[in-house]
Amino acid sequence: MRKTVAIVSLRFNPAFLQHLIAFAKAVRELGLEPQFLLDREYERFSELTQVAPMCHSYERSSATAWSHAIFLNASTGNPELAMALHRDNVKIVYVYHEPWHMSGQYFWSEGIIGTAKAIAAHRLTVPVLKLSATVILESRFGMRMYEQADARYNSNYVYFPQIYDDDVQVELSDLVHGKRYFSFLGTLCRSHGFDQYLGFMLGALERGADLRFLIASRNALPPSLEKDARFQQSRDRIEIRCGRPLTNDEMNRCYAESFCVWNVYRRSTQSGVLPKAMMFGTPVLASAAGSFPEYVRDGENGRFVDAEQTDAILSALEDIQRNIPSYAANCRKSFRDNFFYQSQVPELRLILR
Repeated sequence: MRKTVAIVSLRFNPAFLQHLIAFAKAVRELGLEPQFLLDREYERFSELTQVAPMCHSYERSSATAWSHAIFLNASTGNPELAMALHRDNVKIVYVYHEPWHMSGQYFWSEGIIGTAKAIAAHRLTVPVLKLSATVILESRFGMRMYEQADARYNSNYVYFPQIYDDDVQVELSDLVHGKRYFSFLGTLCRSHGFDQYLGFMLGALERGADLRFLIASRNALPPSLEKDARFQQSRDRIEIRCGRPLTNDEMNRCYAESFCVWNVYRRSTQSGVLPKAMMFGTPVLASAAGSFPEYVRDGENGRFVDAEQTDAILSALEDIQRNIPSYAANCRKSFRDNFFYQSQVPELRLILR
């Protein structure tokens, strides 16, 4: 009987859908059987069960088949599950998305509530780190952060980028056609610079810039925005898809329809928006912070900008629109080389050896 690798996400987050699918497909390419151990909220996504069987609780009998369990995100249920798996000799691989790094800069970017959540998540994470056979860091920047704080809990850690399946089913020339939005996609939060994106959007519209904007998130828009006169006056140039979890197809459409995506974050160890944008041949505007310099090549697959420099952002967007075919080709290559799961199968083989 072939060994089974469990892929675990006990806290629902639709953003992890593609990670789940990519890991399952990569595991199968290694000649192993994937199985999902997931929060019940994931049942709404039928594409998961098309890739691997799903369960919602750990049965000890599973230990006879499971060789590894790959934890994809933090959850209150992780420590108890990790202890059970450890007792049953199942090797744990923990994907550490947000390595611990408390500082004044962190507090400034996240605020009081975000910092409190991070502290709680870290307390849940430490027991799992201690029980893991391997800890995965998704950027070299994140790996340096891990070495400064949490490597004392587990010294067996590796760099392994976020992996995705490739959802693009058209030729590059067809992909370039129809890109019309400068978009903010994902969580509407301070650390992602959403306030700065809004400031640029409203200012650019007030100046008469020839741009269309798209905001897509499961979060609702802040009520103050709906009352903004500039927002209301330019509503025909702003597409809003917010307030509920979007399906993978809906999010793919957002990336495909964007000629550029905002990645001018205040802080990031690895942006999930970046690989998805590059998958769809969509360059990003990025800050030269965190992990972005590892993946963004200025003038090739994106542009580095200062969030407060409106003129520089407008100039960068004009350059991208003017040269979108070459930007798109470079983005697709960056995605295939770094984030497509098949390119990382040899590295996963070493992790699961």
